[in-house]
Amino acid sequence: SSWQQVLDERGECIHHIAFEVTDTAGKVRSLGDRGIAVLHQGGDPRHGQFTYFDARDKLGVLLETLEGFK
Repeated sequence: SSWQQVLDERGECIHHIAFEVTDTAGKVRSLGDRGIAVLHQGGDPRHGQFTYFDARDKLGVLLETLEGFK
């Protein structure tokens, strides 16, 4: 998993920064255009979905978007 990979590579540290969004697909396109790829996604649009982006090369952390969670 991405969590274990970061622990193995860097030990305890900030793993990711999360942002609540309203347009996951748009964020995937926008970040992809900037060279930040999707690492993994889960959930579903009816109950909430999350997406992790690999921004380690550019920002030093992973990014997460959350949409629809209550």
